[in-house]
Amino acid sequence: MRNTFINQLLASAKEDKSILLITGDLGYGVVDHFADELPEQFLNFGINEQSMMGAAAGLASKGFKPFVYSIGNFPTFRCLEQIRNDVCHMNLDVCIVALGAGFSYGTAGYSHHLVEDISALSALPNLNIYSPADTLEVELVFPTILANCGPRYLRLGKGGEGRITEKFKQVASGISILSGSSKLAVVTTGNIISEVILALKDFSPEFRPTVISVSDFNSLKGYIPEIEFDRIITVEEHLLRGGFGSIILELLSNSNCNLTRIGISSLSSEINGSQQFLRRNYGLDSVAITQLVRQEFAAIEC
Repeated sequence: MRNTFINQLLASAKEDKSILLITGDLGYGVVDHFADELPEQFLNFGINEQSMMGAAAGLASKGFKPFVYSIGNFPTFRCLEQIRNDVCHMNLDVCIVALGAGFSYGTAGYSHHLVEDISALSALPNLNIYSPADTLEVELVFPTILANCGPRYLRLGKGGEGRITEKFKQVASGISILSGSSKLAVVTTGNIISEVILALKDFSPEFRPTVISVSDFNSLKGYIPEIEFDRIITVEEHLLRGGFGSIILELLSNSNCNLTRIGISSLSSEINGSQQFLRRNYGLDSVAITQLVRQEFAAIEC
């Protein structure tokens, strides 16, 4: 996903000199190509995230279009006050890009586990959140990110996701569907969709839930209230409290639909390992999803 994003940003920046890529102590590997080709549109602030975000807000106030790019929690929690005060309340054209959503940087420890960001940022004013599942959804949502003005937040996987949603059909901006049962839907966001697809691969067509992938949270307000399923499962590689499932729950508050959420109940700073290990530990892997889907279909039949 990160390569796809940087390549698309580079192509757009060549046509629009107001686009800037701003990083915090990055510039090795994936962003080198951008820095080499457009050195006047690339800024590395080092380990100085608060100043980086404040500077991005200042540049946006003068007509630039900064994309602030860094790893995990560093462009979010380390400078949350600047995001709130300088970017969101001022409604400035700044896109914050966090690399390593969920447990993408699992072995680096809880300081790099990006699993609380939706909870913290979704309450801020004027901020649109984007959470693509794979390279294809990055390609689909990037024009919207580029066209929209104001504060934006893009969370990306670390890489290697491929084109998981290739068989999905886009039904609204930032919302794609893999059709299945009209009674049960699995609604998800981000690259945890790989576990959802793996969980459902052996289900027969009549007992395979519809899968809904959400890459643009702003589209939920118009789409989710119209969904008509008996039961919905939300799957997120994020804390349950205040996360993606909580947003869906709020939007369905006036619905008779039964909602079950899969996510992280509480994060332990003592548990580290690969992304797959952590997903399994927190009940987010394909085995756990398969079991819940079977339970939900059984409940429907009853």
